[in-house]
Amino acid sequence: MPASKLLSLEENCHVPRARDRGDVFLSAPAKNAAARAISSTTYGIVTDPKIYITPKLLSAYVNIHSLLNRPQSLPEVFQLYASKPFPKPKTSPLQFTTPNPNKPTAHIPMSVADTALSAAIRTKDLSLCFDIINHSVCTRAFQYHKLLRRACIPISGAVLAPFAIYKLALELSGHLSNMDAAVATDVLFAGILAYVGFTATIGVVAVTTSNDQMDRVTWASGTPLRERWMREEERMLIDRVAGAWGFPQRSKRGEEEGADWEALREWIGMRALILDRTELMDGME
Repeated sequence: MPASKLLSLEENCHVPRARDRGDVFLSAPAKNAAARAISSTTYGIVTDPKIYITPKLLSAYVNIHSLLNRPQSLPEVFQLYASKPFPKPKTSPLQFTTPNPNKPTAHIPMSVADTALSAAIRTKDLSLCFDIINHSVCTRAFQYHKLLRRACIPISGAVLAPFAIYKLALELSGHLSNMDAAVATDVLFAGILAYVGFTATIGVVAVTTSNDQMDRVTWASGTPLRERWMREEERMLIDRVAGAWGFPQRSKRGEEEGADWEALREWIGMRALILDRTELMDGME
């Protein structure tokens, strides 16, 4: 095909422009004004004394402010979610009840805390990251919720296991003819209970000491296994902050400098954690 025809095709080809599609582009001042208006309106909703902050409302507030890149108010809203007095129904004048901020239902969901921390990392505000972690995964409510949700079934199994094992030993002792039934029951009960107990202990130690998910932040020596399990979400979020403030190249780890990095290292050290443990770094095994 001649070059002239190709050029004519290109000229005749109509590419719809933004104005033709109906798209509207706002200037930077207009965007900032709109973001401030939305942020102020949503903040006024959650701080209104008559508004009860539900989990869905909290999640929507965090998502909105994350999209607006304005996460500065999130630690305060996390505190309000746990301790804000809520109105009593059918009372005139309106009366309020002060909730217990340590009850499991007052915990900040992990997905909400993760979204809030991502927004704080994007703004490069280290103190804001600290506040979000302190008011989300470090609260007693979060720990109680984790204990009830993830430890109730194993604890119930540990409590009921001896009764089930004794019943099993009693049934098996009836099939032994070379030993007294009572003695056989005791021996079988002790043997099965010891096997289940040792196996469960090894499993608990394996779960609480696993470090495959750790990147730059690890537990200090001597930290109890119970505490490691209870605070694993805290360590995980701190690990994300350390990864965001440090060099992404593994070969440059340990060379970071500056006031923020030293503040981060000191803050991590006060929480029974270690930043960049020497023996776990590349080439230092």
